[in-house]
Amino acid sequence: MGAQESPPVRAGAAPVDGTALGRLLSLLVDGVSAEDLEKQLAGLHAKNLIDPVTAAAARSLNARLWEAGRREGLLRVLYDTATDLTGIRDVEAVLKAIVRRTRSLIGSDIAYLSLNDYGTGESYIRVTDGAATALFRNIRMPLGEGVLGAVATGEAPAQSAHYLIDETKSHLESSDAAVAAEGVKAIMGVPLRVEGKVIGALLVADRHAHSFSSDDVALMESIGTHAAVALENARHFTEMADALARLDQAQRENLAHVRALEELSSLDQRLMETLASTDSLPSLLRLLAESMDSEVFVVSPMGEPMAGTVHGSDFGSPPALSAAEMSAARTLPVPFTVNGRAYTVMSAIAGDQHLASLIVAGHLRQDRSAVLERSALVLSAALLFERTYQDAQYRLQLELIDELLNPHPENIEAMKRRASRFGLAENLQLVVRVVGVREDQRQRALAVLKRHTEGRPGITALHESHLCVIEPPARYRAAPGSTALDGSADSGQAIVDVLKRQRIEASVGSSETVTGFSRLPAAHAEAHAVLGALQALARHGEAADKAALGTTGMLLGAMESPFAAQLLAAQLGPLLDYDRRRGTQLVPTAWTFLENDASIATAANALHIHANTLRQRLERIDTLLGEGWRRGSRSLDVHVALRLWRLQSVGVGGRKP
Repeated sequence: MGAQESPPVRAGAAPVDGTALGRLLSLLVDGVSAEDLEKQLAGLHAKNLIDPVTAAAARSLNARLWEAGRREGLLRVLYDTATDLTGIRDVEAVLKAIVRRTRSLIGSDIAYLSLNDYGTGESYIRVTDGAATALFRNIRMPLGEGVLGAVATGEAPAQSAHYLIDETKSHLESSDAAVAAEGVKAIMGVPLRVEGKVIGALLVADRHAHSFSSDDVALMESIGTHAAVALENARHFTEMADALARLDQAQRENLAHVRALEELSSLDQRLMETLASTDSLPSLLRLLAESMDSEVFVVSPMGEPMAGTVHGSDFGSPPALSAAEMSAARTLPVPFTVNGRAYTVMSAIAGDQHLASLIVAGHLRQDRSAVLERSALVLSAALLFERTYQDAQYRLQLELIDELLNPHPENIEAMKRRASRFGLAENLQLVVRVVGVREDQRQRALAVLKRHTEGRPGITALHESHLCVIEPPARYRAAPGSTALDGSADSGQAIVDVLKRQRIEASVGSSETVTGFSRLPAAHAEAHAVLGALQALARHGEAADKAALGTTGMLLGAMESPFAAQLLAAQLGPLLDYDRRRGTQLVPTAWTFLENDASIATAANALHIHANTLRQRLERIDTLLGEGWRRGSRSLDVHVALRLWRLQSVGVGGRKP
């Protein structure tokens, strides 16, 4: 074979150096900028190592390589963006990621995303990146208006090189003001479509005027496609997560409801058991306190304790009574506050009658309110049972007290048997008490005393329009370990105190202790006389027997004797005669004067007269009785006689002087 032939050389072209061509191709493969490539080509051309055609081919190849690299990079960025967006499950986070990536890829000053409100026919900016003013971040554009509104209709991408002076776009004064405030000039946007429906628009803006390239528009469309899918996926995921959360919450609520029903069922059984117990109210309170883990009280409709101990809480105050009335009207628990403490009341009612109020410390959850409502029903039943029993017991006491104080010989044995049911016996020492209260408070006082004496021997009832108590003296009723009171000092002060705590003022007259039912009528008369003496002497709110009355007690036994008339005549005769003849009030004046420790000011105030008028009356008394009646033993004698007169004048002794 002959020698290898060289490739033909075109006419007029310099031969291409193989080494130079290899170095040039290596630069193109490694990637070289257009500026650096031109420098290399100029050097090769100066050395006549390359011809113009090869240089042009190198430039074209380098441009294609750079474009391919740019597109590859863009596709990589879009792929990464799509991957990132689809990995975000929170809608808010997706929105922020979309505008942040868009602004970075396009290199714009601002990126923002709008969502369509088809109810109002507007597209509103939902999220921005790079916007500085609140006006711009809150733009709302009618669909079809401006760049934003036009893009949001979904027809095609749109842009404006200088929006504020662009007459091809429609304008709104409010949106133009927002654009001007932000300093925006160039705007470009693409629609966001999901399953054929336009949900909004993705836009970019710059603070300098220019037109966006077709590549920028194409890139925006690609971003918009991925963004719409990611946004819809995030929305579906959020809805699914919310649905799962709701299902989980519903399941927890159902489980809690089942547990509550189980607790209520168990509680119902225990509540029913309390009805069968002998102490239903205390048992109910103990059960509720355990179930509620809180203090529980039962009070009357007027706020008086019926069971449980009330410490420092006034359930008779207007807020408590108002809440109880509201609960009775609505048959629902009602919260209220007393003395800075929170409570909840549920009224126990039967028909339209308010029987009692069940009060729990604190404001209750709904499940605890259900427990309180059921407990109030049981309380109503317990109170109705107890009321029926107490009414029967009271009728027996009412009949028995009449028989004891007005005995009939033919009924003695039957009376003794009935009395034994209440702890009274023929051989026991007994005391009779007569309780004086205002007529309008009599029934309430009776209810309080019945609760006070419940479970103790004795009877309490109305007798001849007054309250009467027959019971053993305190020394027979003292609890184990307590100090027993001597029978002679058992004046009934406990009754005064318990009624006072319920805002009822009472005076109590007690008899001496007696043994034998036959002596009870006389003891009752004695107690009634003692009460009359307390009232005559204006000693309201006190308890006493004859011994506690002192000299007045001694007078009670002698009021009908001849000595009583002699005492009045000897000590007060001139005054009594003067008052009868002249119609004056010297005897009451003397009595009031001595009852008030001979104080002119106090006595004048009690008589409702001027002090000088009292002095004039006292001078007249001095003239009739002698000046010594105000001092020493003479004063005592006159004072005793005046007390005797006072008792007789109000009918304590059976007649008036």
